[in-house]
Amino acid sequence: MKNIGTGVMIVAAVFLAVVLVILPHNPLLSDNNTPESIETSSNESNPYPENIVNPNSNILNINAYSLNIFISQNKGQDKQTPSPDSPNIAKIVGLFNSYVENLFKNSLIPGAAVVVVYKDQIVYMKTLGAKKVGESDPIDVDTIFQIGSCTKAFTSTAIGALVDEGLMTWEDTAQQYFSDPNEFTLQDPVATQQANMKDLLSHRTGMHENAGNEHIMDFGYDFMETLYRMRFIESQSVFRTQFAYNNIMVSLAGHSAARAASTTWSQLINEKIFHPLKMDSSVVTYQEYVNSPNHSGTHVIIDGVTYYVDPLNLDGMAPAGSLSCSIKDMGNWLRFQLNEGVFNGQQVVSSQSLAETHTPLIYIGTESDTELWYALGWGVMYTQGQTFIVHAGSTRLSATQVRLLPSEDLGVVVMANEGPEGSKFCELVAQELMSIYLKNQPVDPSVIPGEDMGELQLESTTFQPPATIPLPYPIDNYVGTYYSDYYGNIKFEKVDDSNLNLYAGNNPDPYPVTHLNDSIFVDVYHQKNITFSNFENNIPQEVHTDRWDVNGGNGTFNRV
Repeated sequence: MKNIGTGVMIVAAVFLAVVLVILPHNPLLSDNNTPESIETSSNESNPYPENIVNPNSNILNINAYSLNIFISQNKGQDKQTPSPDSPNIAKIVGLFNSYVENLFKNSLIPGAAVVVVYKDQIVYMKTLGAKKVGESDPIDVDTIFQIGSCTKAFTSTAIGALVDEGLMTWEDTAQQYFSDPNEFTLQDPVATQQANMKDLLSHRTGMHENAGNEHIMDFGYDFMETLYRMRFIESQSVFRTQFAYNNIMVSLAGHSAARAASTTWSQLINEKIFHPLKMDSSVVTYQEYVNSPNHSGTHVIIDGVTYYVDPLNLDGMAPAGSLSCSIKDMGNWLRFQLNEGVFNGQQVVSSQSLAETHTPLIYIGTESDTELWYALGWGVMYTQGQTFIVHAGSTRLSATQVRLLPSEDLGVVVMANEGPEGSKFCELVAQELMSIYLKNQPVDPSVIPGEDMGELQLESTTFQPPATIPLPYPIDNYVGTYYSDYYGNIKFEKVDDSNLNLYAGNNPDPYPVTHLNDSIFVDVYHQKNITFSNFENNIPQEVHTDRWDVNGGNGTFNRV
């Protein structure tokens, strides 16, 4: 929380407690498949309507910049008269644009971007707002956003490219590439031996949902350390019988592919996806993202106030969530996905391998008239007689939505640089495009696969310190290091006579801990209890953390 001033530290603490220039030339004109005539317009205005009170003008004083790119339906030599049943894409885009503008201006999201592809052409591209709240540097078509779990489809597609080259098969097991049991072992010997690329990419290994997220997000472990510790948790379900979203297993598939190709996952994505698709702005790693002069910041809105917060480093689960992409590049990604693996006349990935990534493998559930399955890095949604290929991505502090309607050669990507409200914005915008196109046939965005990378609880933004109750033992008695096989070390250091700092694993940033009653403390950022017990000579030998009693971990640590 280095970037939030001391004047708002209480709100900042609660946030963590409750915690995903107009270009001088048109970059699309060099694209052979782009229409000859593109109309552009820009607009500068306050993104917040007059009837919304600005609670902090210093934080929210930004200008909205927008760039529109539309196909002109009235120009070009090869114009054809559409049949009466053909959709009027110009009309659809016009209605859609009004919706996007109105929804954005009534939000407090600092910046967003939208692209629509239809019949292998970018028919709409829109950038809105600023990269960082309180500043005026506008989002443009090359501004990169962290796309979170939408990374997964890039990993499965890269593996598809290796399948095409004969370097892998979808049935290759993780154990073929991670044969050392000191690297990869699960408690379920069947899953250890048989889990293949399809199992890993479709979340059907039997591992606990989200197991390992805490290791990356809270403990600061890298992938190999996190993978090693997965052996200390029991399976949630029988292998291949249930869907349970797990970033570490998807990451294992990505790193297996890197070993198959004798390279790194980062190099693999660049070589197999970014370079052939001309995704020139997009980057793979956290450092590349923060080093880019044209990256969008990350934010959270609390009680109508938008706060900038440092972006999250997701390199530890890179194949499941580390990519950062621009809206222009995501337009190329849509074209490739909707054109059976062809981009600008080049077959980048075979139609067979790409179709494999879209093929449902494990049933997720049914809600109302929507049935959802998971494929390889994609969700498959059946609703209103249509089949959508979908995924959501959130990093707590940014959001992305990708939705494809292959039967109509139609796709949309929406990105926002804020977490909870940004996720809603992205879902609503993607849903609206499809609803307009399909003559107001709604789809339900609430079941789209994807996740934020950690829990968010926005119930309260007013921190109420507990009543002062004397500790039963001196604060120094609680200080020390405690260990769990599954999580590793946590360390408590004294702040004063009633407060501690908690350090988790390799994470250098402390979690403030304050005394509640008896030997119970509270993690201030997450509003979760921490209970010390099993005293010997007035010194606790065990501590239980509600914060990490999740996703199969029991949250108990023993004094070292």
